[in-house]
Amino acid sequence: MDRFEEIRAARRELDAVVQEIQALPGFEDFLPEPTQEDVHRAAVEQPLVYLSAAEHGGVALIVHDDVTAVDLPDLTAEAVRTRTRDHDQAHRAYGADRAGRLSHWERSLESTTKWLWDDMMGPVCEALREHRRVTLVAGGLLGLLPLHAAWTEDRAAPTGRRYVLDNLVISYVPNARSLTSARALAAAVDPVKRLAVIVDPPGKDERAVLHSAEQEARTAAASFGARATVLRGSAANATAVRHALTDVDVVHFACHGQADLLSPLDSRLLLAGEDVLSLRDLMALRLKLRLAVLSACESYLPGTVLPDEVVSLPSGLLQAGVAGIVAGMWSLPDAPTALLMVDFYRRWRTEGQHPATALRDAQIWLRDVPSGERVAFLQQALDAGAPWLPHDEETEGLMLMLEYQEEDRRAFDDLHSWAGFGYFGA
Repeated sequence: MDRFEEIRAARRELDAVVQEIQALPGFEDFLPEPTQEDVHRAAVEQPLVYLSAAEHGGVALIVHDDVTAVDLPDLTAEAVRTRTRDHDQAHRAYGADRAGRLSHWERSLESTTKWLWDDMMGPVCEALREHRRVTLVAGGLLGLLPLHAAWTEDRAAPTGRRYVLDNLVISYVPNARSLTSARALAAAVDPVKRLAVIVDPPGKDERAVLHSAEQEARTAAASFGARATVLRGSAANATAVRHALTDVDVVHFACHGQADLLSPLDSRLLLAGEDVLSLRDLMALRLKLRLAVLSACESYLPGTVLPDEVVSLPSGLLQAGVAGIVAGMWSLPDAPTALLMVDFYRRWRTEGQHPATALRDAQIWLRDVPSGERVAFLQQALDAGAPWLPHDEETEGLMLMLEYQEEDRRAFDDLHSWAGFGYFGA
């Protein structure tokens, strides 16, 4: 089979997946072709940026008051395929050997995100220099890459680099209609009152324990007080989780997940015992959620061969009735994930920031603040009894770990630690 036939076959597979989803009751409008009116309506609040690679170079179309084209001559389809597959293979090798392959994975992230700036996001940022928030529609395999973490050298920055998210608050969507629908849903689920947390349920297999899961659960629950439902252990079974999701505004999954980009409806979150919750199950629930936090390994990257086009778990959740999704884009280390979630919920729930802004600012805080300053800030919050930071053994353990770090060191400034979450939707 020649390359063109492979591309055509991949497109047919994607079309078949979309048709399967559209056959579900209530999902007849899943990923429809947007009209020009749809695109301009979605771009009123902030620019909508379409990113696409082609055989002889790519283009960014910036839609706001008008339409601006940014030529990206080095963004070829072959370059994107090669980079994405290398990125995926490095991540899978790291997943199989966390200690032995960490440095290889970190080098891959450095190389991939530098390439993203040079060949795509640098020119896009220059064209968007008058804006602070944008929504990206990343076509094809570009949708699997951490575009918000693209970087260039900057001696004035604390880390010696300037990243896309230093310039822009980034949200990802699959198309204009999904953004418009997500905004309407976000407005309908306001104010946000109720939360469900699913905490690392024990499975039958030999999955690694998510050590940050309990800290995440307590942090998320603290920000909702008595209106938080936490499902742990055997209580986090499929029946209980389905029931909980019908009676809340926000869900936080601190558990394992598996993305299946070749069969997106089978992408799933792993629950107690052998129970799973697939995208197919979630769509059947007719959700109405302001936010879903997927702090789950492999909730984004696939565990199989990459197709040429993708329908990711976050984009599926947008269609299933979730207005916004915070999703892990690779397997994430425990301590920085716990800290990121502490600061994310503080900014969102206590300071009232938009969740996309809260995530971006929490990532910058995790990346740039020296360890001693971070410990002092958290200790002051504990001493003051701040409700967003639970005073329990989990937080004490986290503080003890932080106190062993050098005070003037930025312990989590590597991409692997801080850049692994993306925001999707409104």
